[in-house]
Amino acid sequence: MCFPARDNSSYPCLASTSLLAVTTCFPLAIARSIYSVAARDFLYAKEFGYAIKLLAIAKRDDDKVEMRVHPVFIPQDSQLAKVDGVYNAVEVETDLAGKLVFYGEGAGALRASSAVVADVLAIARNIYRGVNNVPELRLNQRVTVKPMPEVTTRYYLRLNAPDRPGVLAQISKVLGDNSISISSVIQKESDLAAQTAIIVIMTYPAEEKGVQKALKQLKQLPVVNEVSNFIRVEG
Repeated sequence: MCFPARDNSSYPCLASTSLLAVTTCFPLAIARSIYSVAARDFLYAKEFGYAIKLLAIAKRDDDKVEMRVHPVFIPQDSQLAKVDGVYNAVEVETDLAGKLVFYGEGAGALRASSAVVADVLAIARNIYRGVNNVPELRLNQRVTVKPMPEVTTRYYLRLNAPDRPGVLAQISKVLGDNSISISSVIQKESDLAAQTAIIVIMTYPAEEKGVQKALKQLKQLPVVNEVSNFIRVEG
């Protein structure tokens, strides 16, 4: 499920995925707000050919299910990247029909009231007819929620570090020691007075557990002033 990147929080996505989690009897593994994204992250995402969107993700992986809500980098040419304003979208990937996208206006008084009135009328109609059209939900005991540390995806990292030789080598070593390969790295604007620079890194797919461990080690690294942000990449 995709909501506009300028939504004020993770609540719309969280509510939608929580509803999905309830109907499938699975809890969320993680929820992170769009507030964690800075303006410069949107600029850097565009340079890499991505847009940032707040996604609610439900993904089946054999006998485990990923259930998470957080901002992500998605390719600019994807359909979800074009969702904006009052529009929301749901993308479903199927075995035979491929990817299906359901897109429409999902915010505003008229849209919300229309959905509520439709539900009330449906309930009243069922009561009058003495029927129950709600499908019975059964939990598949063999399927469990995939713990967030086991999730594998790509990552965007933004660091603030001293602008001097050898810094990138030490950062790369920490990532490599945690089985994280670098796809691309760019040194952005430098602060000549403070002699610092912004380093932006895109990784190849890596396990969340290793990334979180690397982030903790980077924060303790003498040549890193700050781990400013990290954002997961989908697509």
